[in-house]
Amino acid sequence: MALYLPPAPVVEVPSPWTDSARPHWNRAITVTAVVLIAILGYLTRWICDDGLIFTRAVEQILAGNGPVYNLGERAETSTSALWQWLLALAGFVFRQPDTSTISWILGLALTAGGFGLAVDGARRLHSGRSGALLLPFGILVLLGLRPVWEYATSGLETGLNTFWMAVCWWLLVRLRENGSSRAVVCTAFTIGLGPLVRPDQALVAAVFLVALWLTVRPAWRLTLAAAGAAAALPVGYEIFRMGFYGILVPMPALTKNAGESLWGRGFAYLADFADPYFLWLPLALATVLPVVLFRRLPARRDLVVAFAPVAAGLLHLVYVVKVGGDYMHARMLLPALFLLLLPILVIPRSRRLGAVTMVIALWAALSAGFLRYPAPDGSVRPIDDERAYYAAWTGRPNPTDSGDYVPKLQGLGNAVRAASGQRSLIYQGVDNRILTTPLRAGLPEQVMVVGVYLGTAGMLAPEQVGIVDFWGLANPIGARLDFPTRKPGHSKPLSNAWLLADYADPAAPVLPPGNFAIKSDVTPAEVAAARHALSCGDLAEIQRSAREPMSFGRFWRNLTGAWHRTQVTVPPDPFEAERKFCG
Repeated sequence: MALYLPPAPVVEVPSPWTDSARPHWNRAITVTAVVLIAILGYLTRWICDDGLIFTRAVEQILAGNGPVYNLGERAETSTSALWQWLLALAGFVFRQPDTSTISWILGLALTAGGFGLAVDGARRLHSGRSGALLLPFGILVLLGLRPVWEYATSGLETGLNTFWMAVCWWLLVRLRENGSSRAVVCTAFTIGLGPLVRPDQALVAAVFLVALWLTVRPAWRLTLAAAGAAAALPVGYEIFRMGFYGILVPMPALTKNAGESLWGRGFAYLADFADPYFLWLPLALATVLPVVLFRRLPARRDLVVAFAPVAAGLLHLVYVVKVGGDYMHARMLLPALFLLLLPILVIPRSRRLGAVTMVIALWAALSAGFLRYPAPDGSVRPIDDERAYYAAWTGRPNPTDSGDYVPKLQGLGNAVRAASGQRSLIYQGVDNRILTTPLRAGLPEQVMVVGVYLGTAGMLAPEQVGIVDFWGLANPIGARLDFPTRKPGHSKPLSNAWLLADYADPAAPVLPPGNFAIKSDVTPAEVAAARHALSCGDLAEIQRSAREPMSFGRFWRNLTGAWHRTQVTVPPDPFEAERKFCG
């Protein structure tokens, strides 16, 4: 007789990923990303000499001298107009004209906030109403790269750039559910700030505006309102730029020849970023993922929103490669990478995608823990790890204040103080000797200093002491010198002939050779030719546009002549320049 046994009761083991737990897990990813980038950014905090250029301009604004670098000379040294004015606002609120420390703290806060909004936008795109469990794919890619940590601070506009791209992305994702007129206009206004964040972000803003229209398909009245909101501030500021400065773009764009095509150097810049971190692995996976993931998106507007940052990132990447990249390792490629990863910062969980995310987690641990860009070796290289360079230069692991930089030019600082009350042009020559010559009449400053490190030189001198920019970032003539582009931003040294012609007393003897002069054997004839060229034709008008007292007539002449002035180039050889402009 068979023994009958009742079936054993089935005991169900509850899954840790219940419907109620999934939202908490997904939000925890966002919080973790914000906390980690804040910690990593703080550990690698710093400011660079270029960041101090913003600080000097902000000091002039807070001193009531306007958005200039020197008294009596209108030169726009700040590539990011919005970052400059945001720092000025912070300096005004905290009553701190030296915003060097504020700049890295604010940059870190904006980076962290940008990460939070970017991840939340991707979460909203993929989880939707179903609350799908998400995996941190793109977040791991960003957190595994040391340049992402380092440029979370730096004193530059990178944090603001990250925050702006994240806000635009988040607002586009929200538009799928809320296409009200108010939401459309607000989103368009925010996207329109792109050219003020950086001029090259106009490309990204254009793609985002197209995505906005395709997502909402607003009526023509709302379309016009959105276009007006997007254009209001950028167009208004461009009119101010043309009338006040007399050119179409910030002066560093002239100095760096931002319209050139240098594809070979651009691809070298891309490889310089990708190779040390084996970045080709996550990029290859990131290329395949959108094809797999976006087929799951239910609506056309979801696809538009998802592909918008990818298209913007590719366009920005092509532009950076076209112009030859930059001299700062990875810096100019970080916005494109951020945009490409936006829709896959988090991805829906599946068995295959879980395995892919595990591979990325192992790569991120290897990259963050062991992979490093080669340290500076003292040689002149076209691309540098700027943070490592300035940490070595200042002798501080985290140079975060202007006071960390100024001691490196203490000799110039002593010379500035010693020249008090005397009209002097001060230059650091061979073997760090300090050279001084009388300053010509007609300049508002009593003392002018030739600054090779433009930001540091600006911080060692009070606002009323002028800085002659050796590299042309703040010099209307130096920015236009027609040198072949070598190291971006460091291709147009101001030779002694131009230096003396523009700033020295004509009766003063020629200065001895300088460390950084292209020609060390400058002759009185060369100085005289350069001085003559500065008084002729387009060069004389360029000088007037920057130095003539501002009036309605001067503003109008600057505005109407801005296009032509932007195109003018100056031969480095004084005799050739004299022939070109004086005939």
